[in-house]
Amino acid sequence: MDATVGIITRTKDRPVLLKRALESVVNQSYEDWHLVIVNDGGDPVAVDRLVNHYATQLRDRISVIHNPSSLGMEAASNKGIRSIKTRYLAIHDDDDSWAPEFLTITVAEIEPICYKFPQVAGVITLANMIYERIVGNQVTINRTEPYWASEKRGFVMLDEVLGGNQFAPIQFLFRYDAAEAIDFFRADLPVLGDWDFNIRFLSHYDVYIIPQFLAFYHHRITDQSGYGNSIYAGRSQHDLYAKMLKNEWLRKDIHEHRIGVGTLIAMRQVTDDLKKTTEGQSQSIQRSNTIRLKRVGKLAMLWMSSDRKLDILQKFFRVLLSEGMGSALRQIKTWYISRGGR
Repeated sequence: MDATVGIITRTKDRPVLLKRALESVVNQSYEDWHLVIVNDGGDPVAVDRLVNHYATQLRDRISVIHNPSSLGMEAASNKGIRSIKTRYLAIHDDDDSWAPEFLTITVAEIEPICYKFPQVAGVITLANMIYERIVGNQVTINRTEPYWASEKRGFVMLDEVLGGNQFAPIQFLFRYDAAEAIDFFRADLPVLGDWDFNIRFLSHYDVYIIPQFLAFYHHRITDQSGYGNSIYAGRSQHDLYAKMLKNEWLRKDIHEHRIGVGTLIAMRQVTDDLKKTTEGQSQSIQRSNTIRLKRVGKLAMLWMSSDRKLDILQKFFRVLLSEGMGSALRQIKTWYISRGGR
């Protein structure tokens, strides 16, 4: 076995970010790890230069794979994973980072959690989302906020992951044998490979949440260059492949006459749409009621300020008794509008 933890970092022509990722790994207080950098079609000279710069800290705990041409993110992950054999795995993307205690705490926590809950095969920590921009070789942080799943506790819910990915790869430490059992990542997916992997992983195992902020999920929302995030720079591609995956899963359920991932996602989508429609109608009713209350209030103020309050009241009841409520309300509306009501 190469080490207790295998760390896979995919990169392509992003030396500024790769430098930060290397520092994130070598600064870990836990030391029994092996890092595999998969240079997926990028300049090998820049990668080797950075690795040589950290040679003292990395020692013999690093392997570098140079792909002559890009295989894609998930195929690159699989190539790195299959080049080592470890107890645990972590995908450390070249643009994300860890707190120095990430590995120490996750490795220490996963064993007793697995002993108590044998179905657990991975843990995630909480994460902060870092919004940043790159100018030249400088990374400037604009703001930091908790990632959207940071209020979760206990087990990651498969039902929630079906609705959308709940955690980033940088938060996740998982068993090598569990990932191997589901055949690692889908090499044909240019995007959403982590969502597909997480759904398949959670279809077989549980993932437990360690309630400590130990991971940093970095975002560059306006960068359309090679330094951009695929989730922003390739949003239309994400939408396209999300639909493709949902169709595949649902088609498989139909052919196999079962209720599976595709059926559950479709049912969840219907429920979410109904909820949005109900909430929209509720908000519309609330807005209408608010407008009515304002009008009633203004009507009352206009009536109170009139010097013919009794005559107006008598006229209302006279029309009400002789012509009905509809005519009486029309009379009030006409009077209300004539005095500037809207």
